[in-house]
Amino acid sequence: MRGKHIKRGIALAGITGLALTTTFLATPATARAELPAGPPATTIVSHDNVLTSKVTKRVRKTGIEAEAKALADYWTPARMKAAKPMERTANRSDSTGQRTQQSAAQSTAGSVAPSRTSKVSNGIAPQYAQPNLPSNTPAARTNGKIFFSHNGGNYVCSGAVVNSEGKSLVWTAGHCLGEDGVWSSNVAFVPAYSNGTTPYGVWYAKNIATTGEWFYEHDWAYDVGAVTLQANFGYRITDYLGAQGIKWGEKTKTFTAAAFGYPADDPFNGETLYRADGKTTDKGDGTLFMTSGLTGGSSGGPWFRNFDGDWGYVNGHNDFIYTNAPLYMYSPYYGAQVADLYKHVRKMSADAVSGPTPKISGTAKVGKKLTAKPGTWKPSGTKLSYQWYRNSTKISGATKSTYKLVKADKKKKITVKVTGKKDGYANTTKTSAKTKAVK
Repeated sequence: MRGKHIKRGIALAGITGLALTTTFLATPATARAELPAGPPATTIVSHDNVLTSKVTKRVRKTGIEAEAKALADYWTPARMKAAKPMERTANRSDSTGQRTQQSAAQSTAGSVAPSRTSKVSNGIAPQYAQPNLPSNTPAARTNGKIFFSHNGGNYVCSGAVVNSEGKSLVWTAGHCLGEDGVWSSNVAFVPAYSNGTTPYGVWYAKNIATTGEWFYEHDWAYDVGAVTLQANFGYRITDYLGAQGIKWGEKTKTFTAAAFGYPADDPFNGETLYRADGKTTDKGDGTLFMTSGLTGGSSGGPWFRNFDGDWGYVNGHNDFIYTNAPLYMYSPYYGAQVADLYKHVRKMSADAVSGPTPKISGTAKVGKKLTAKPGTWKPSGTKLSYQWYRNSTKISGATKSTYKLVKADKKKKITVKVTGKKDGYANTTKTSAKTKAVK
């Protein structure tokens, strides 16, 4: 619904042929206050993802994997399709956003490079001129839809996987995760969503975070959000799909942006990923804007700087539009507030199974049997697998907890790798010390 202060990720309405001039936005809907004397410090608020009773009643066992399955079962294709765009058009009557330009300009520039390695093949050539990208291309698999519940309704935003030490991070708009002091719940991320399909599964949010200036004060220039995901298929999401980079504190605020998202309002239906390209303009109040045309549902979708068709750096996102200029999309300028939020979440990680370094018992002599002693792994129910190595070369077929030494092992040193796996947790592999040379 337009004309109201709807939730913040407003996207624009088309992808090509948008030739509006920036002078159309020369006069904001309301006047702004003067900049304060000094920049305020950014406060970060975070919250563990909560499942509502509609989801918890689906939980059949205990543990993360049972909760993850219940959440995936809740977000059926029909429920995903019915989720409403979390969008707010704006009259920009607030004045607090004016202060961010000063604090952001004083932030130290920083960036984190993309993580281009993944478990997914790049065999299909990109088709970025088309809205429906092959799911295994980097731009498709690192973009996705964020589904969540808020105040009794189900909603949808967009987001992108961003590289971090924790390898579990999705970047989006703050309003997708909470506002007015109320957190969203049932938060899940679906990478490469397309027409109801979930080619890389439904990923369960572990933690959601935004700035206090957004969460409590509705300061548009602080409307940034971060989601830390649980593991899926035994992997953290960055290890599984790769991740885009991120930048903040850039002095040059005009850049050619490649904006992605899942617009759901007319003329779109939210079922496919779209891209809009445009040059950003500094609004002078802690926000940037670009000609876009994407609509509600694209909220939180990334603006890539230095995008090469596959990889780039998130340096903005689809955030809001003015009610009287729906073809222009706005984003917070990525300054100190982004640096502070990223610092808060960068080491957050999916839970992983854990165990000690395995030991090998037995005599290192041809014809004798070696036994792997894995120790106790956590959590309970962790399944262990084994792979034996000869001088660091994998021994074909040697995948049991015991290994009988053969002639080929003579004068070689033997090791064993033990891998722990459990649904809802990241896999962990530990390698034993080498034996003495086999006699």
